[in-house]
Amino acid sequence: MQGIKAVLFDLDETLIDDFPGLERCHRAVAQRLRNYLQEQSIEVNEEELFRLITKLDDKMNFERKYIRDDWWPMLLEKMGLKIKLPRELPEELTRIYWKTFAENSRPYPDAEPTLDYLRSRGYKLGIVTDTDGTRGIKEMRLRQFDFIKKFDVVVISGEDTPQTKPHPEPFLLAARRLGVKPEECVFVGDKPFTDIDGGRAAGMRTILVKRRDWGVEERADFVIRNLAELRELL
Repeated sequence: MQGIKAVLFDLDETLIDDFPGLERCHRAVAQRLRNYLQEQSIEVNEEELFRLITKLDDKMNFERKYIRDDWWPMLLEKMGLKIKLPRELPEELTRIYWKTFAENSRPYPDAEPTLDYLRSRGYKLGIVTDTDGTRGIKEMRLRQFDFIKKFDVVVISGEDTPQTKPHPEPFLLAARRLGVKPEECVFVGDKPFTDIDGGRAAGMRTILVKRRDWGVEERADFVIRNLAELRELL
């Protein structure tokens, strides 16, 4: 790729293997919610509850609705349960979700070696990642990874900017902070509907890391299966 000076990354499912964390946090929330419903004399199948939470997580990410406290009443409504959760329970479920998620999410094995390679080639590095819905959670999660020190800039869209991805605003902010033009950036992400569409809207070239099929049009300049393949492009 000619003329590229900066490589920007999404975080979740791009640099971080979220799948173990997602499974375990969904199960932890399902268990706590099932226990609460049992206390209200409402019997539910915990495995079915887990499957519904998993589907809800994908749906909310697709719709860019990141406030987890709002998810749990939606879940009960989808289950046909006309019950109002006590005010503190959604907050507790969200804490369980993020604590379990953070404890079980790890960088992909090729993440740090790829970042080291790109730095050795002289590229500036940045992260553009969406808010987790509760201010401070994404920043806390970022701090747990040593590789964060390799980045020249980190933008949390929805917190550092009013708009989240795919609005071009957070992408353009990252480029300005790096001192490069948007057309001198390539954005690497796993979600076509936020990462790729947003990068394109900002005038950047785009690379899709295809971790799974989201069932939507993929309009990236390049598609790769893992981060190590970036060495063939950059």
